[in-house]
Amino acid sequence: MQASNQSGCTDPTRSAAAEGDPIDRLERELRSFTMNLTRFKHQVNGSRLDRLALMVLGTLTYCGPSRLSTIADRCGFDPSTVSRQVADLEKAGLLLKEADPEDRRASLLSASERGQQLLARLAAGRRTRIERTLTGWTAEEITTFGQLLGRLNEATEKHGEQNRLDLERDLNDD
Repeated sequence: MQASNQSGCTDPTRSAAAEGDPIDRLERELRSFTMNLTRFKHQVNGSRLDRLALMVLGTLTYCGPSRLSTIADRCGFDPSTVSRQVADLEKAGLLLKEADPEDRRASLLSASERGQQLLARLAAGRRTRIERTLTGWTAEEITTFGQLLGRLNEATEKHGEQNRLDLERDLNDD
């Protein structure tokens, strides 16, 4: 038995035998959620700011002024990717660069006031969209989902390196 998702596509990985498998269900739902979120973000952002740039800006706002290499580590990007995002953010007036007082050869990056305002607007809008999406959910359901999602995030971080290695192997096995 194959099932169609909301976009009308048939999921070839879904079989009658897997219907009762909770891991299979979770994997399908996470895949669907990720695809919906990605599609939504691509539809609205166009060519303005790259999502990676917003991750860099958000990390700077959350963690405070940082060197490019530190941001790369925190975001999981290579330094050349972060460098491109930093250039775009700086050009847009959303990021400030200043000399690192501990090492004048290095720069500290921080979100400008304009960058902080953009992130505040995005956070307020995100909350509105989440509230709309969860219309009809009880406070208890939202609380439980938040707790379970928190546990999933913790486990993802705990097993991140091994999962990365497994994925790399899976992608490169011929």
